[in-house]
Amino acid sequence: MKRLLSMVCVLVVGLLDACQNPVENVELKFKDPLAVAVQVKYTIPAGLTPDKLTVKIAGPDAEKIVTTLNTKKFKLTSDGKLFLCLSPSTTVSSTAPIRFNIVTLADELVDNIQEIKLENTTPRNLTIPLLSNKNNAEPAHQSFKSSDNGTVQTSATVQTKAEPNVTQATVTVPQGSEVKDVAGQPVGGELTVTADPINNSSTSKAVSELPGNGIINASTPAGGFLGNQQVLSVAGGAHITVYNDDYQLAKTFSKPIRISFALNSQMMNPTLGRNIQPGDVIPLFSFDAISNKWTREESGKVQRAANGSLEYVADISHLSLWVAAFTEEVCADGPTFKFLSSYPDRSPAYRVEAIDQDGNIVVRAGNPLTFATAINNGSSIRLTNLKKGLRIRLRLYDNASKAYVSPEIDACANSEVSFDLKAVPYTPLPPAAPDSRREVTIFFNFKCGPNGVNPDKLPFKVLYAQYRAAGSQDDWQDLPTLAFPSLSAKVMIQLNKAYDLRAGSIPDRLDIEINNYTVTSTNWPINFTTEESKNYCNP
Repeated sequence: MKRLLSMVCVLVVGLLDACQNPVENVELKFKDPLAVAVQVKYTIPAGLTPDKLTVKIAGPDAEKIVTTLNTKKFKLTSDGKLFLCLSPSTTVSSTAPIRFNIVTLADELVDNIQEIKLENTTPRNLTIPLLSNKNNAEPAHQSFKSSDNGTVQTSATVQTKAEPNVTQATVTVPQGSEVKDVAGQPVGGELTVTADPINNSSTSKAVSELPGNGIINASTPAGGFLGNQQVLSVAGGAHITVYNDDYQLAKTFSKPIRISFALNSQMMNPTLGRNIQPGDVIPLFSFDAISNKWTREESGKVQRAANGSLEYVADISHLSLWVAAFTEEVCADGPTFKFLSSYPDRSPAYRVEAIDQDGNIVVRAGNPLTFATAINNGSSIRLTNLKKGLRIRLRLYDNASKAYVSPEIDACANSEVSFDLKAVPYTPLPPAAPDSRREVTIFFNFKCGPNGVNPDKLPFKVLYAQYRAAGSQDDWQDLPTLAFPSLSAKVMIQLNKAYDLRAGSIPDRLDIEINNYTVTSTNWPINFTTEESKNYCNP
């Protein structure tokens, strides 16, 4: 335990003037960490470790964001997590939100700028995937300048690479435009414009890159809801950003930005039932990641380019994800199919298709509506966002590929229909393997006798902890926080197996380590001797 308590000293290095052996009548005091406002888990490309990443905070309220120890030394933990806090005395509300950008940089990565908007103190948990800049993955970009007051000095044009079956996008920022961020502040200095295109080689590939997977719950710029739309085909799309050397993100422009997408002349106009032609209008949508909302913007048009090919051209006044796509309205409601079967539970998964009146598989946003599902008696499945006017059924195949078809129902019906599958041969799954894990209580055990522990003398009031199999490279599993007075937590693990445990009073500084501990009972005590405990006991 002396080794453990000496590790406790590690936690306070830099926070105390000195740290001695705790059994020598030295009272340890931790610096209380700030409450975590945003926790980020990074997905990092293979071959790159968290210590190679640089994290910066930029944007309108960057000065209000600090680490758990109220510093500006932002860094990731060894397992790729970042903890951000609001500086003391900072208040936040829906009428006075906090806005900032998390900037993550490395030589091997595409620069990542994540916008954040906080409207309350509820902790936010994010997962941010980082992209390697190898294999031509970096978005197209171009540098240009603006004055200190955010006026563009020279126009800039960026064009994505020409790829087979993927629309090439061109973005032009005009000279003289006043550039402002989301808070209305000018974005001045050296600027970079980037365009990251959507892969629209097929509708299914395009919608896989879109929020909502091809279902657009669009509103008008004035806020009027247009109803759910399904994407039929994507003429082009790109995520467009403009930022300066301080990673201040631009949002609005006083002069419109011109965007254009090169078009395949064989692209169908599903509204008119023919190939696209000059003069055709294709709806244009923008997506705001902060509000998680789609907006149907003023549409652009198909025109003849200088080289004779077809292109789609539109003017935009703000930056986000922009998509030009033909859509059709779908029903937000839909029917529920209730299964009647011989399976009380533990049904295997069966292949199911949603079919129309003519027996064709229903296509939703470019993807056939097929899936696998268990058919436990009384269970059900609901289908939504289907085309208006359809009448649909479910078609299920058993293990011998025999088909079973449900009754027909309106695709927009908000009602239930029974699907009798009692004739499906009963082939239950084998019994589940017994769970050999046991509920184990991890706790700190001070030997203070009947007087008990004095919480004011403890070096911590709350401990954050993680565990994993001893010596493994598995992901660390979070424990519930160990809070005084119990200083304990429960976890499901296997007995007679060795584990590593790490803990600390600050979530990104888990420096107390216990390695290769074999758990032999449902208690995992971290014991203090009487001598080690005396400094923390009531008199």
